[in-house]
Amino acid sequence: MKKLTKIFTVPALLAVLAMGCNTLLDVDSDRLVYPGDHQLNSPNDTIFSMIGIFTQLEKLADRYILLGELRGDLMDVTSNADPFLQEINDFKITTENPFNRQEDYYAVINHCNYLITIIDTALTANAEKVMYKEFAAAKAIRAWTYMQAALNYGTVQYYTEPVLYVNKEVETAEYTLDALVPELIDDLAPWTDVDLPGGISLGADLSSDVLFFPVRMVLGELYLWNGDYEKAAGEFYALIQEETYTIDDFFQSLWEVDNGVFVSREPENQGWPYIFTLTNYEQITLIAGSAEFGEGAYLDSITWFDPEIIPSSAAIDTWNDQTYYHTASVQRPGDLRGDMGSYLSPESSPVIETNDIMDVDRTMNQITKFTTMATDISRAVPVYRVAMLYLRYAEAVNRAGKPNLAFAVLKHGMSSSTLAVDSIVPRNEKYLAYTDTTGVFYDYVFFEDLAFNNNIGVHALGCGNVELSTEFKIPSLPGLQDSILFVEEKIIEELALETAFEGNRFHDLMRIAARRNDPSFLADRVAEKHADNKEAVRSILMDESNWYLPMK
Repeated sequence: MKKLTKIFTVPALLAVLAMGCNTLLDVDSDRLVYPGDHQLNSPNDTIFSMIGIFTQLEKLADRYILLGELRGDLMDVTSNADPFLQEINDFKITTENPFNRQEDYYAVINHCNYLITIIDTALTANAEKVMYKEFAAAKAIRAWTYMQAALNYGTVQYYTEPVLYVNKEVETAEYTLDALVPELIDDLAPWTDVDLPGGISLGADLSSDVLFFPVRMVLGELYLWNGDYEKAAGEFYALIQEETYTIDDFFQSLWEVDNGVFVSREPENQGWPYIFTLTNYEQITLIAGSAEFGEGAYLDSITWFDPEIIPSSAAIDTWNDQTYYHTASVQRPGDLRGDMGSYLSPESSPVIETNDIMDVDRTMNQITKFTTMATDISRAVPVYRVAMLYLRYAEAVNRAGKPNLAFAVLKHGMSSSTLAVDSIVPRNEKYLAYTDTTGVFYDYVFFEDLAFNNNIGVHALGCGNVELSTEFKIPSLPGLQDSILFVEEKIIEELALETAFEGNRFHDLMRIAARRNDPSFLADRVAEKHADNKEAVRSILMDESNWYLPMK
């Protein structure tokens, strides 16, 4: 539903006018908010305004991870965890919890509103609308932020006019999540063909290229939430094609095999953890900020140096339940994205040599994903990366009635050779029109570019040569809908294997549960990690109103 209201500027929105010096690049705050009669008609102006948006996004980084994972089934707390972290984990979040601050979302939104409203989109140079890039970038960040607020709180106050003065009156519309999504789609859809702004250096280890949110990625996710699966597939596919995003074996982790015998896991052959560095081609979007001025890297601290959050037993079981394939017959249990990938077990600690390994107590399983995403001057959390993009594409095409195509994303990788085999992707799933010998591909199924020849399946990143497996497959099922549900389960499992602890899990479970009109899809999974009060947690989560945070 949508309800029109009028509000005055309140502390939740005044936060945008108060920025400390302990922020991204320590930019002077009076460069970030201008008087209402100032128009942005210089690229330099927009650079400072975009940095203002990035500065506000920085406040959302830790809570994006913690709210998205501690409420899910893959991350748990230790006995010495901060009480506020325990509140999140136990669905007992109070209004005093520092991770429950609605105003920080509106701070980002207000900065975006300002840039969108004031920027001179008519400015041209060499027959190009030179300010469109920043305009579209701000719209994408605003849409993503509105969605995060709606996913966490259930409703948002939607407004597009910037608040610049204490006594400013603003008209807002109150939107539920279901009502918000179409509004954001309509706002964002006209901007899919606009390139992102060029990158600027933010120090020795970071460029602003990875701080922008691709319009197509955000729009594709909105279409997923809206049930427009072919449109979602089209946006994800277009982004893959435009940027030539591939999943190749560079980030694959491997077992050493000698004469058909698994002999060792050499650290130099564990390529998958290298994804989690500040600069590599797997990263699409990061929320990044400064680690200077004593701010440090909070997630690094609570996962590695003094663990307060750890992998859940369900997460570890999911990795351990997989099969690694050297050949179809030479195999062993385990997904290498688990131990020595997403986390480090006490047993594996001696195998990994790091500068601080001797200074940390290794008595528990510890999350490692954030240890390489923080340097002396920068820190970041992942929002979008290439493997996630392909998994979103798989989710979309599966629900569009193409489960074999979706499963090929997991097992074989999208390439011309994969699509050439009808037993992998049947003709009716890849061709809009076809005969026994020829066919016309669906717009979002054409992977003929040579760059995609190196694509491997997402599952192969941690499970070896899965394309050789005769066990990892869609079983014979009664009908198409059964196959779609089976593959959807495999995709949600793959998201656990590939993107655990990255901030998506609770909302991924929400989306599938809402799609199936079945709250138990979420409730059962999350309750499993609460061994001492499993039924009580399940009962809480069977009521969908408890999926959202309390508002102040």
